[in-house]
Amino acid sequence: MELFAVSKRLSKRILSSIAYRKGQPGWRAMVAAAERLGATMARIGLAVGGRRAPDMLIFFGMAPGDDLLCTAVLRELRRRGRENVWIASNYPEIFSGNGDVAAVVPFDSPYRRYATIWRCDVRHLEYSRFSGDQGESPRRHIIAELCARAGITGRITLKPTFALTEQEQACGTFAENKVVIQSSGLAAIFPMRNKMWFPERFQGVVDQLRRDIEFVQLGSAADPELSNVLDLRGKTSIRQSASILHHARAYIGTVGFLMHLARAVECPSVIVYGGREAPWQSGYTGNINLYNGLPCAPCWRWNSCDFERKCMTDIRIADVVRAMRSLLSTSRGPLPVDTDELP
Repeated sequence: MELFAVSKRLSKRILSSIAYRKGQPGWRAMVAAAERLGATMARIGLAVGGRRAPDMLIFFGMAPGDDLLCTAVLRELRRRGRENVWIASNYPEIFSGNGDVAAVVPFDSPYRRYATIWRCDVRHLEYSRFSGDQGESPRRHIIAELCARAGITGRITLKPTFALTEQEQACGTFAENKVVIQSSGLAAIFPMRNKMWFPERFQGVVDQLRRDIEFVQLGSAADPELSNVLDLRGKTSIRQSASILHHARAYIGTVGFLMHLARAVECPSVIVYGGREAPWQSGYTGNINLYNGLPCAPCWRWNSCDFERKCMTDIRIADVVRAMRSLLSTSRGPLPVDTDELP
């Protein structure tokens, strides 16, 4: 965004001119004054461009999956008449073509601070607060938690959205009747071993189903490679991955970005949940969710485990193969939409 680039250069110039005063009397007041000046200049720039400051700005963090979940929040805000809502995100491609958001600005841009100075409604969205290696277990679906943080009440739909153009949709037609698979999510920005199944078991699923099904492997280039698949690890953008999932017969993986992206484009999934989190907290009823509800589950731990990750080791290759055969026995169509009621 050109406006962002101009205002960022202005802010850097102003702040650098007073940086040598850090720690001296009045330094904080000078920084605050510089921020107010930057906010004023940015607002003038918006006006010159025929735009106005946001009525509301939301932001989550730096992971694409969390930002994708925010599309559900944007949809609910729009349904309630909030039309000038901005989001701070480092993944603008997630929001391309999304009519529920007025603007996307970089997560680390000064606009989060400017919006506060402009007295806009600024909301930091989160669904679980973490301390060390463990987070609070949400009391309801994480999309519902995000909506509540945004001040939304009433009935909501628990589904992210993703808009593909006709041209983008055409790019993924080769995936029709194929199954998309991801072998690991440890290349994520915030890797969590307690979400992971085992690459060798995913390979076992492929080996048992490949006579009947063609597989497409998506994910990071760092994910373990599977054999007897079309290997597209690290070769697709977010939007290309969405197009592939849009056409695919199904998706197999663990809890993560591709699970939410598959739901956004109506691709049914088999999700190996284990016990780190429960499907009612982050999943979708249109999927087959393999959850192991041990007494310690859902623990919401990232990587530590006192029980050798029994919730995951208990889930066998045969369990996933059976779940995929069950899913494939049903017709491919729009998935059921989960809802919740917020007080």
